[in-house]
Amino acid sequence: MHDNIVVQGIVLDTSLIKEYDKRLVILTSKLGRITVFANGARRKNSALTAASQKFVMGEFTVRPSGQNAYSLVSASIKDTFLELSYDLEKMAYASYACELAGYFTREGMSALDELNLLYVTFKAILNEAPSISLIKSAFEIKLLDIEGLASLDAIVMAYTGKRAEDLDNLKYGKVLSPDTVNIINYILSREISELYSFDVGDKIRLELEKITDKYLKTQCDRHFKSLDILKPLV
Repeated sequence: MHDNIVVQGIVLDTSLIKEYDKRLVILTSKLGRITVFANGARRKNSALTAASQKFVMGEFTVRPSGQNAYSLVSASIKDTFLELSYDLEKMAYASYACELAGYFTREGMSALDELNLLYVTFKAILNEAPSISLIKSAFEIKLLDIEGLASLDAIVMAYTGKRAEDLDNLKYGKVLSPDTVNIINYILSREISELYSFDVGDKIRLELEKITDKYLKTQCDRHFKSLDILKPLV
């Protein structure tokens, strides 16, 4: 008989199984990314229905139910982020953040920083501060930083073929704006809670998008379905 485990987490994804059940993917602070079956969550008046929705953040009581899986016993919701589902663009960006966080996290590995990053990212998307496309780039860089996969030199090298310190001022502006380098360094050095306390003009934002897109492809080989939704929107 397995004991119940209480974890803090955010629901990254949901899918329907059988007639009344749901399969959840939850990012948790101490268990990492886990698969949780919410049996009966689709039944009328089920106590699990509200907590078995995408973007919900709360305290989940789960019980190991097999190899690499858990059953949802109960949940206490802290924030639903339902507003993300009311706007197609915001929902797509939030879904992409969930997909990317799910890609880089694993079961059994603490994901406290990733969970906190996802939380402040949802808040930023809802507030549209800074602009949503800029939030995407900052999220990508900071997530890679948390995973130990990003540094200023590595990001700049992937885009220019040179280390940041080797870009002299005369040739610098032709390949990469100094302001963009400073923003990358800002994102890497900030605490998660302070990550979105900045904004930039369109030129720097577009350059940052190109750089992060190119660098992310060196660290990740998956196509994310949420980006297909974004294509006609941007």
